[in-house]
Amino acid sequence: MSVEPTRRASRFKRKAHRQFSAWAETYDGHWLNYFLFEPSHALLLKELREVAPGRALDIGCGTGEFVARLAGRGWEVFALDLCEPMVRQARVKAAGASVGGAVSVTVGDSEHLPFASGSLDAVTCANSFHHYPHQAKVVGEMYRVLRPGGRLLLLDGWPDQFMGRIVFDFIITRVEGGSVWHRESHDMRAMFEDAGFCNVTQRRTYSLFPILLTIGLVPA
Repeated sequence: MSVEPTRRASRFKRKAHRQFSAWAETYDGHWLNYFLFEPSHALLLKELREVAPGRALDIGCGTGEFVARLAGRGWEVFALDLCEPMVRQARVKAAGASVGGAVSVTVGDSEHLPFASGSLDAVTCANSFHHYPHQAKVVGEMYRVLRPGGRLLLLDGWPDQFMGRIVFDFIITRVEGGSVWHRESHDMRAMFEDAGFCNVTQRRTYSLFPILLTIGLVPA
């Protein structure tokens, strides 16, 4: 990889870090919680409803709202975010919640997950993937840490059709200064399959924002 793309990726990560650090204190009260984050979390929980609780990692955990809900279903949850202020909020939330499973929250980079290969039953990622400059590498890391039979549930904006292109490719990309990458469904499927995932399925849903959930299994 050349030096310039590496510097560009580092610049984008620093920008995202600044944005979410400034947002951490008011994140839970933002209107996006009602129109994007809550519908996203509900969709993930619905997909995991029939899965026996085990060890899960939530990447880009933010303030830990989804983490607390997943732990409430008996999962042992590890949560990771690049932004320290978000992690502090998530730790406070986990400590104050009545949860069924253990919760551990740490600062970390999705490109270098601090977990042993094959050590997790599920990985979730909701509404942060578009901030990752090396997305295929992240999907490869997600695959690495999952056990045989484990599953990845990755949810992000769906730009395939007209409204999605307007919202994600035009509005959000420009608001973020061109430093985000919402992927179309066929690109997401290809990344999963290239990483080694099988039985890749996709769910599309409309809240105020059209969102896409891609699920892949590690071959058993």
